[in-house]
Amino acid sequence: MKELFLKIKPSSILLLLKDSQQSWYPSKLARASGASYVHTVNLLGKLRKANVVSLEKKGKQTCYRLTEKGAHLALSLDDFSKKCDSLAADSEKAAPQQQPSPQPPQDKPLQQK
Repeated sequence: MKELFLKIKPSSILLLLKDSQQSWYPSKLARASGASYVHTVNLLGKLRKANVVSLEKKGKQTCYRLTEKGAHLALSLDDFSKKCDSLAADSEKAAPQQQPSPQPPQDKPLQQK
């Protein structure tokens, strides 16, 4: 159900950034989310312009962290994602599991030549 409402890779990047114990740099985020490096860098640029993430230079590496606004968005996204998972699990339980009923073999008439 999440796939219906959310873009998976951008959502996963935002949720990964929620873990502030990690040093998140673009290549690490790309690997962890399954997105390409270029896609990740472009997304981080858009998130930075929207003041959702901030960057911190550590030598040659650029680490990204969620801003306060980004942390609120990530928490809301995580809550929404969990609710979607819960609804999907409930709908799977409620749907009767239908198995095809076995059909007896049909006798075919012999063809005469």
